[in-house]
Amino acid sequence: MSPSTFIVELPNATVSRYIDKAEYPDKEANGECTLRVANRKYVAPMGMTVHGDVRNGSRGVDEWVGADSGNAYTINNFEWIIVDDEGSTQLTIYFDTLLCK
Repeated sequence: MSPSTFIVELPNATVSRYIDKAEYPDKEANGECTLRVANRKYVAPMGMTVHGDVRNGSRGVDEWVGADSGNAYTINNFEWIIVDDEGSTQLTIYFDTLLCK
């Protein structure tokens, strides 16, 4: 999955509000958003396809955003790691949890 596809699919699959990383500094400066947890890492359960990985990843992001008492997130990075000899992959998402008005 390409980065441009991922950056559309993950936010569409989450309930939490997605904030583009480039927009966050302005939102923080004007008091619209505050950082709750920086650089969280979530390793999603493996799905049957990369789209399943993204769905599983979105559930984890939503769970962590809620646990962090936030309502939004920014994506710092993501990667698929090969986990076996058959080429199966697992999605890892790095993100910040935010609280936004």
